[in-house]
Amino acid sequence: MKKRLIVFYWILLLVPTLVVAVFLFQLVSHEQERMNQTIRFSAQERARAIADTLQLTVETVEDELTQTLLRMPSEGLKEALIDLEVSNPLIRNVFVWAKKTGLTYPKPADGITGEERGFTARFLSLFSGRIPWAASSNNLPVLEKGRDLSESIRDVKSERQRLMSLAKGKRDPVAAGVFSPEYRTKPDHGWMPWFMDNSLYILGWVRPDPIGPTYGVELELMTLLSRLVVDFPINTPRGIAYALIDGEGQILHQTGTSFPKPNARPDITAALAPVLPHWSVAVYIVDEQAVFESGRGFVILSGFLIAIFLIAIISGGGLLTWQAHRNMVEARQKTSFVSNVSHELKTPLTSIRMYAELLGEDRVRDEDKARKYLQVIVDESVRLTRLVDNVLDFGRLEQGSKKYHLDDLELSSFIREIIENHGPRVQKAGLGINARNPGQEVHILFDRDVLEQVMLNLVDNAVKYASTGSEIDILLKTEGNHVDIWVCDRGPGIPKKHWKNIFEKFYRVDDSLTAQQPGSGLGLSIARGLLRELNGDLRYEEREGGGSCFIVRIPTT
Repeated sequence: MKKRLIVFYWILLLVPTLVVAVFLFQLVSHEQERMNQTIRFSAQERARAIADTLQLTVETVEDELTQTLLRMPSEGLKEALIDLEVSNPLIRNVFVWAKKTGLTYPKPADGITGEERGFTARFLSLFSGRIPWAASSNNLPVLEKGRDLSESIRDVKSERQRLMSLAKGKRDPVAAGVFSPEYRTKPDHGWMPWFMDNSLYILGWVRPDPIGPTYGVELELMTLLSRLVVDFPINTPRGIAYALIDGEGQILHQTGTSFPKPNARPDITAALAPVLPHWSVAVYIVDEQAVFESGRGFVILSGFLIAIFLIAIISGGGLLTWQAHRNMVEARQKTSFVSNVSHELKTPLTSIRMYAELLGEDRVRDEDKARKYLQVIVDESVRLTRLVDNVLDFGRLEQGSKKYHLDDLELSSFIREIIENHGPRVQKAGLGINARNPGQEVHILFDRDVLEQVMLNLVDNAVKYASTGSEIDILLKTEGNHVDIWVCDRGPGIPKKHWKNIFEKFYRVDDSLTAQQPGSGLGLSIARGLLRELNGDLRYEEREGGGSCFIVRIPTT
């Protein structure tokens, strides 16, 4: 019934613990995802902030150039534009266009450079009048030959959707493309993105007088790029790279301690439309382990704490279970001990009482028989005294109140006394007892009564359980700073599975041999306890050739 209660207790302990553990691990996992999303969101917001700064820089450049163009004198306009092109590195080309005469500068008839020839070819549709300047005021990205058709269709659809929404009074639906309601132009000037062969060009124009010429500039994108790169952050988080990429996905500039692999796809993008259509600020998470290190560290620490929590609960439950099991075992052992001690006390007392009554009633006439009865009374009294001493020593050891008296003790003579005093009893049991001592004397500082009680317990055990053998050998060996007393017999020995338990209190080897002999299971436990309190020890070894050896170790210093 008690085992069932323990099993039921473990079920009550483990089931809620496992449920709580699963719940905590799920919370930690979700927290890691949340932290990773926060890191990604932070990188996205920073990319958006960089994109806004770059757009502001481009718009500032365009506004400054627009104001410069508007201040141009009508007389000597061509020469003023040429001077502006030469002096301002942001300007790649300049032009003058009239509605009736077309392009008046640069004119192929006047002899133009290769750069100017490419410029006029790029914007031929605009300069020829096929595309009106009014259309460019809406910031439509114009498609020239070589531009991808799918991009043109997408742009036209987006612009159509924007215009329809604006007609209905709705907000501009295209917020991240090349069209933006915030980027508006007046009828007399404007800036247009222009695509040719998948390359971006930017053209700015002004018409101060409605009936006058239209003139303007083409931006030098490399110079513009040099102004944009200063807006990129110098210090970036470890494992993240920020880059400016063009419409073909080519990296024009990047910052960070880590660099993306060639042709790698960006993890986060922020568009630079409408000022730089199809360009964007890209974020590359090059080293995820470095980027999400804080999240992983939190998960590892949380997992470690949860593991400690689980181990503490399970260990506590295991400790309580072990303690309960130990108490149950000790309770059974104490019950057995009381029964054995009662039996051992009753047996010598019965013998003493019986023989004393026979002698007291003068019913024994034979003197030899009377002496025999008196010897039995003495032997049983000694046995009873040893049993009482064991019980008292056990109580003192448990309470820590045992008192010791250390004296100089010579071991060789001490062992001879043991053999002389207890040899007849051993020989009566059919055993011989021998001593093998070193040639020199061995002196120790020890409690004589303790050592005598230990030796008597070992000799008594040999007489009880090794009576099938032939002899008991006592050997004295000195090694370094200690001396060993070996008490060996030729009995059946102790099974190996019991070696670790024979020195525990109340423990008895459960076999047919011990069942036939009375005992309390305290002798070896008390012997080792007494020796260890005096810095000694008692251990067991299997004797070569059969039998048992108990080694009493005593310090010499």
